[in-house]
Amino acid sequence: KMDAFIAENSHPEFRIFLSADPSTGIPIGILERSIKLTNEPPQGMLANLRRSFALFSKEDFEDRDAKVKAILFALCHFHSLMLERKKFGPMGYNMKYPFNAGDLRDSAQVLYNYLEGSSAVKIPWDDLRYIFGEIMYGGHIVDDWDRRMCSRYLLYFMRDELLDEIEMVPYADGKLSWPSPQPGGHERYLEHIETMPTESPLFFGMHPNAEINFRTTQCNSCCE
Repeated sequence: KMDAFIAENSHPEFRIFLSADPSTGIPIGILERSIKLTNEPPQGMLANLRRSFALFSKEDFEDRDAKVKAILFALCHFHSLMLERKKFGPMGYNMKYPFNAGDLRDSAQVLYNYLEGSSAVKIPWDDLRYIFGEIMYGGHIVDDWDRRMCSRYLLYFMRDELLDEIEMVPYADGKLSWPSPQPGGHERYLEHIETMPTESPLFFGMHPNAEINFRTTQCNSCCE
């Protein structure tokens, strides 16, 4: 496409630099006059869940079975929790882990392979939890306590109650509530995402005071 663009009356001195890595070879003066595009990671549970769910097209989602839709939504929510938990620093994880959209896509593919076309009545929750928690996401995790935390999240979400209605805020003891969406189409799930309550450490099964350290660190980095 760039070759075709260049052939269509572009200026002979036009130049384009595409880079995903920091570069010291481009003069500062050119950088200051250039148009720079960046893709910032989403901030907050709502933005993360929106992006996670957007990885799956409407057409593909509508073709899935109701139980696959429910599990896929829970998987997107779990992925958002794993990403956003990083902001709590040492209280979130003992180490930093490079979770990414590929983990979610691969986990979804495993889900499709296990359930699509299967005549089994019982969902293999143990298999799914092991693959998601020990291979897909657990493949990044090297700390035993972080691995245990990941397995506890999956133990909460990946169970039969998910197919009916489950509380999407794990281990909050009723202090914060957000039920799972009712079975339906793609639009219903999108509408349900927008009903997410105000973000709180309770979303992660943490004490509300966990936000104090996060906000202090955020304020210090902003002032610096």
